[in-house]
Amino acid sequence: MRQLDLQFVRECFPAFQHPLPAKTAFFENAGGSYVAGTVLEKYMHFYQANKVQPYGASQICHAAGEQMDAGRQTMADLLGVNKDTVTIGPSTTQNFNTLAIACQAIIGKNDSVIVTQQDHEANIGAWERLCRRQEANLLHWTIDETGELNIDRLEELLDESVKVICMTHSSNIVGTINPVEQVIAKARPRGIRVVVDGVSFAPHQWPNIPVQQPDAYCFSTYKTYATHLGIMYVAPDFAAQLAPQCHYFNLDYPEKRFDAAGPDHASIAALDGLGDYFTASYNYHIGGSEPSLYQQTQAVSQLMHAHETEICANFLEGIEDLPVRIIGRTIMEGREANIAMTSDWLSSATMSQELAKHDIAAGNGNFYAIRLLESAGVKDTKDGVLRISFSHYNSQEDVDRTVDVLTSIHQNKKRG
Repeated sequence: MRQLDLQFVRECFPAFQHPLPAKTAFFENAGGSYVAGTVLEKYMHFYQANKVQPYGASQICHAAGEQMDAGRQTMADLLGVNKDTVTIGPSTTQNFNTLAIACQAIIGKNDSVIVTQQDHEANIGAWERLCRRQEANLLHWTIDETGELNIDRLEELLDESVKVICMTHSSNIVGTINPVEQVIAKARPRGIRVVVDGVSFAPHQWPNIPVQQPDAYCFSTYKTYATHLGIMYVAPDFAAQLAPQCHYFNLDYPEKRFDAAGPDHASIAALDGLGDYFTASYNYHIGGSEPSLYQQTQAVSQLMHAHETEICANFLEGIEDLPVRIIGRTIMEGREANIAMTSDWLSSATMSQELAKHDIAAGNGNFYAIRLLESAGVKDTKDGVLRISFSHYNSQEDVDRTVDVLTSIHQNKKRG
């Protein structure tokens, strides 16, 4: 089977067995996805059977540690990387803060860090604070009139002072898939490190770190069908240059070198269930062989992405005659299924509220990308944009309902 079976997918998510989620067209996925049942099972098992301090000599403590180790190993296997390169923190925001502090070892006075105008504040503010402390320069890779990043504008910023480029893989507003591999190819010969924010990308296409080879890559598992954690990959040669942020007695544990907070034990253990979800989906849709978990996940991710792309394209076609402005591209080529828009006739809050009356969840606001909205000419950043963010469990029926409501409220406004 080379097409996503939506019935199978929804049966894997317990949310759809409850009345409220079952009747809701849920387009708040960029803020957090529903959780796969296999993840919930691991989470509940840990709290019910092993909610103890892990790794002790007793059988119950040993079992807790084994479950956490399984969660860590599964996340590394999903990404196709060594477990020692993966830090699991409480959130991506915390991981970026920790990474930026660790970069004090390589960024000094008059050095430069590049951030983009597309980024979530988490991947700007941490580097801005670092530059302020180190008397370094924060340079902005600006967007063009469409809201996108032009590689030529990056070229203008590159000089010997630049030590790190921090960029989003795809913006939580614009949605365009940015040229990460092209940026890395330009940066690496110059000795510049590339840090990628994959929070908005990973829910639509699973990261392919072995191919892209970033110096650091961060994303959030609560937006990829699992528990509320931040995942941070740091390449070994980059990690070796950075200042550890752990307790001194944990220096011999690579996965703890940038763990400054210590996330919930059960949440880590539950990550093992994410591997089970991808494996079950692979066996159902593809099967026939036994590739690595990384290979299974990449294959399933392609089916997920294709499904989202198809129904999001139908959404864009359905609203093309409405008086709305889409931030970024109006076609699906080169972008993710994450659409941010404003209306010429209605506030974003009004659109969100009217959709809610019809059991459609789609929020409005700035989504922590105020600098981007200001640069894109959105005057009221509090009202911000209406965001329709897809996941692979969304249906064409969800799309049709949303298009119908948006069309209706604009027609009513015109008549009124």
